[in-house]
Parts: sequence; C-alpha cells; structure tokens
Amino acid sequence: VLALVAAVASFAGVGCLVRGWQMKPWKLLQSLPRATAPAALGSLVSLAAQGFLALVLFRLFSPEEVGVFSDTSQLAFFWASLALAQSPLSLLAERHQEPRAAARRAWRQSAWRLLWLAPVAALGAFWSGLGDAAQVWAWAAALGLTQLSWLLAQSLTLRVGSRWSMGLVRMVPPVLAAAAAVLGVVLFPERGEGLELPVLLVSACLGYLAGALWMRLAFQPASPVGVALAAVAGSDLQPAQNAAPTSSDPRSARLKMLHTLSDGLAATALALSWPAHYGAQEAGWMLALLRILSFIPALVHTAWAQVVLSSDTPVRLRPLQVAWAASALVLGVGALAQLALTWGWLDARWQGLSAYVWPLVLWQTAACFVAAHAHLPFQKGLAVQHAWLCVAMNAGFIALCVVLPWSIPLSASTHMAWLSAYMLLSLA
Repeated sequence: VLALVAAVASFAGVGCLVRGWQMKPWKLLQSLPRATAPAALGSLVSLAAQGFLALVLFRLFSPEEVGVFSDTSQLAFFWASLALAQSPLSLLAERHQEPRAAARRAWRQSAWRLLWLAPVAALGAFWSGLGDAAQVWAWAAALGLTQLSWLLAQSLTLRVGSRWSMGLVRMVPPVLAAAAAVLGVVLFPERGEGLELPVLLVSACLGYLAGALWMRLAFQPASPVGVALAAVAGSDLQPAQNAAPTSSDPRSARLKMLHTLSDGLAATALALSWPAHYGAQEAGWMLALLRILSFIPALVHTAWAQVVLSSDTPVRLRPLQVAWAASALVLGVGALAQLALTWGWLDARWQGLSAYVWPLVLWQTAACFVAAHAHLPFQKGLAVQHAWLCVAMNAGFIALCVVLPWSIPLSASTHMAWLSAYMLLSLA
C-alpha cells in the first residue's frame, strides 16, 4: 500500500516540484500522451501486485523455493527476450507499419527463434544446478512462450487497443500470479523444496498466459483507417507542427539480436552465477529484492518511454521529471525494505537482505534515468550507437559476474558492491 501511494505521489508531485510548482495537476495530465494514464495505472497496479507477491515470497516461501523460482524465471526471461530480439520496441518505433500485420510477423519470427534457441536454454538449465535440468528447461519453455506473447501484446495494445486493454494487459498477469501463489500456499501447505511442487512457477505461468490472450488483437482484421494512417506515416511528407517527432529503428536484425543477447546474458549471468558461487539462499535474498526494485525502471520504460514512442502527438513532460519521480520511488521502496528488516517484520531467514538493499537502490536509481530517456535514441537517429554502448556495458557486467569471483575471493556483499558501482557509473 505504501509503495502504491508513493508511486502516485511521485508521478503527480515530483514533476510539479521540478518545474517550480508552476504546473497545475490538470496541465500535467494534459502534457501526457493519451495512453499514459491507462498504461501507468496498469503498471502501478502491477507494481502493487509485485509488492504483495514479495511479501508472500518472504513470509510463506523458503529462500530455497524463491531461489529456484527466480533462477528459472530469469532463464525463461533470457530465452524469451533473445527470441523477441526487441520486437516489442520495434513495433512501437516503426509507426509506418500496419500494427496487426507487424505483430503477427513478429510473433511468428519470435516463436521460431524460441525453438532454435532451445539447446542454449537447456545448457543454462544444466549449469544452474537447480535440480532436474529437464524439469527446469520445461518450466522455462512454458514461461518463455507465454511471456513472449504477453510482451508483444503490451506493445500491440498501445497501437490498436482501447484504454481498457492498455491497462488490463499490464495489471491482470501479476495480480493473477499473486492470487494463484496465495491460493497454492493455502491448498498445499506441506510443500517440498524446489521443483517438487512448483507453486510459484505455476502461478507465474498462469499470469503470463492471461496476458498473452491480448495477442488475439493481432489476428483481427485491420481497419481501413489504420492501414491509411500507416501509409501516411510511412510517406516522405514533413510531419505536421503538432505531430509527434518521427521515430525509426534503423538497427539491423543482427545488431538487435546482439543487443538482446547481451542484455539476456548479463541478467542470466547474474541470476545463475549467484547460486553457483554463493548458494541458493544468497541467490534468493538478492534476486527477490532485485525483482522488486527493477520493476520500477521497467515501469518507467513501459508507462513512459514506450508510450511516448507510440504517441502521435508531442509530449511536453520532460524525461528528467519522470526520472526523478521514479528515483524517489526506488529510494522509498529501499527504505521500506530496510525498515522491515530492522523492525523484524520479516522472518529471521531473510535478514541477509540487508547486505543488498542500498547497492541495489543505487543501481536501480541510475536505471530509472536511462529508462526515462529510452525513447530518444529512436527519435534522434542514435539507435545504432546506443545499441553498441549497451553491448559494451553488458560485456563488462558479465565479466564482473562470472570472472571476478574466480579470480579474486569475494563475499557476496562485496561482489554486489562491485556490480552496483560498475552499473551506476556505466548507466550514468
């Protein structure tokens, strides 16, 4: 509840503070794109559901269960992200294409990539050491396919969906997953560890499947008006004075794949190397907190940067205002986590979280600033340069995750401090 209140206050109030208290609330709303309100509302409800799920994870599941769930989810996210090759972002940036046809084409291509990347995912499942590698791979495949479809559906609704669909596609999956996790605890109080009774994996799969249902919009016939608008957007005419800046994605398919591969390898290297070096309990502590905090930059990216890319009208709100508001929210959530540990709100098994709170807060604060400006490379013709910078940054992160613990004996907290400092400097 406190996280949700802080989110609303941040997005409505910090923007006014940065502008010297001169922007009225209704002017703030008018400065936002049409899709911002439903997308932000859906993302905020999703954030509240993530916070509730975090409490469920901390109080009703063991660190070992959370570690298995987090690692398997990260493997699935890497697999799905690599298969997508940033198709959801291209679907928004390339406004001259008819959205339904583009979404169908992106889904088919992504599904094929998911299939031929299966051996890579099998290698990750074996290396993670989470138990039966075949079961880990199967759950990662189910999560990957449904998550892939859900991510494409989010971009598609921004182009052709109603305001209701823009919000619901974001809020329904995490709310359903959290409810299913609680129901699973009630129905199966005597659970085994890990994959013996994967309540969390089943819950996540149900949530992603519900979100994937919005992909049905891609298989509806395109309206003549939408085709005409796509043709006009793709013409060489100069944009009108009150039109949004033109955007494009000039990256080659190979560069987009490399960019996505580096993103996925960086996140997966962190998720899979932590239990390998420090054990499942340390992985559960770190990944559970990272899951909560990293949702805030993701919220900025989906409810702001993606919406700006999909908007046909110019946006007057500045990215720095959004970045400061999101940073305040990251700081508030980190402070709440520290208070929960200090005042004994969490089980004693979760006291190890304290070593990760502030390093992760610094990292995710910097990520908020990058996410708030994520639309600019596509509007300024700098997408190619931006992609290569991200690839270089991810290469350094992977080296710190995998090579550093083998070359220098480190504790988990010291290792996280190194990673946080590197990411803070790189993102800045």
